[in-house]
Amino acid sequence: MSAAVNIPNELFSTPKGFSFQCDKSSRIVVHFGEMIASFRIQDFLNFRRLVNNIDIKSRLFDLSDESDFEFVEAPQLNINQKLTLCELIQLRELVNGTQFAIELNSLLHSILYLEPELV
Repeated sequence: MSAAVNIPNELFSTPKGFSFQCDKSSRIVVHFGEMIASFRIQDFLNFRRLVNNIDIKSRLFDLSDESDFEFVEAPQLNINQKLTLCELIQLRELVNGTQFAIELNSLLHSILYLEPELV
């Protein structure tokens, strides 16, 4: 008798975090440092947009102490993190890599399963 083992479907990983898709809940789970966030796909896309809209370049050239950190907030998801610029860049890498993996998986799925006449 074999037992079913739930192994997460890892989407993307970096030295600072990783993401996977949960088959049971159809959610994207992002582990970044101490932050663990579970997103519906639309919430993930909104969070990615929020992270990508932060102007890192202007903060790099701003010499004030306030520019050394950025608050990343998504109240509907209970996310409230104070990140350094380096952490923000690393988070951006993680969410963009995750988005790429989701798009690639979707493309492969559509080619392999929905369009069998092309294979």
